[in-house]
Amino acid sequence: MGATVGLEDLGLTADENAVYEVLIGLPSSDRAELADTVALPVGRTDTALRALVDRGLVVLVADGLRYAAAPPTVALGAELAAHRERLHRAELSVARLAETYRVATADRAQRELVEIVEGVDAIRTRYLQLQLSARATIDIFSAGTPRAVTPADSAEVTAISRDVRVRAVIDQGFLAERGAADHVAQSLADGVQVRTVTEVPYKLILCDGAVAMLPLHGRGADVVPAVVLRGGLAHVARELFEQVWEGARPYQTRAHADIDAADAHILRLLLAGLTDTAVAGQAGMSVRTVQRRLHALMARAGATTRLQLGWYARDRGWI
Repeated sequence: MGATVGLEDLGLTADENAVYEVLIGLPSSDRAELADTVALPVGRTDTALRALVDRGLVVLVADGLRYAAAPPTVALGAELAAHRERLHRAELSVARLAETYRVATADRAQRELVEIVEGVDAIRTRYLQLQLSARATIDIFSAGTPRAVTPADSAEVTAISRDVRVRAVIDQGFLAERGAADHVAQSLADGVQVRTVTEVPYKLILCDGAVAMLPLHGRGADVVPAVVLRGGLAHVARELFEQVWEGARPYQTRAHADIDAADAHILRLLLAGLTDTAVAGQAGMSVRTVQRRLHALMARAGATTRLQLGWYARDRGWI
């Protein structure tokens, strides 16, 4: 019969998959009944049963002649957890092997300081390797339109699951991109610490304060090629990140109980430096609606300027 459980991804053979699927739907069954239902020879059914018993997925009932499936949430839960752990170890092994390969083949003097990465695919791969190899911290500058590396290419969640602290500074150009606010909200939910500035110096990823990757030709240039820095050069990038981070504004998504969530979203984008038009695009409203809401907030706060509104909003904990 056609198997639908899909347990072959967990290491079961097709026969074991088919037998387990049948047993899940029965209180118990003997080997002959199973062989007939699964449409397998008795010998192959016996082999599958022995393997399933060894893995704890099937048990013999009291009479010693009939078999029953173990509860899937218990038996398969352990299998899934082990599968995830194996996949996680494989990811880390690939990252370590890639780094070992780079170290073994690069020129010694160049290896200690600079590595040039050519091509969008190579940059995307290197970015992922850096994130997966981080042990303590990942620091990021995000600016303008994502090119070589998009939010979908990130391994931040994997890093955070290993207790790696992830911080990101985003600028007006990044927030003005369609869907950027949603990406930032997801990053915050995943555990990333996010702050905003008017403009970051350049796109950057810095891992463990010791390895940095940024566009070779700086801000305003294409991200290809990129340069990976180590040693003293990476320490310069680390000091720059810390300075920008200290002067940046925290980006929050949880609205105060006294203010509407949509109004809080508008205020956050406005204080991040976006124009009314850019705020409207991110909030999914017309410019007129954004301005009407801002005027209502100013009246509520007794503010005559948007600067006063910003001070009032921060003082009251609205954002």
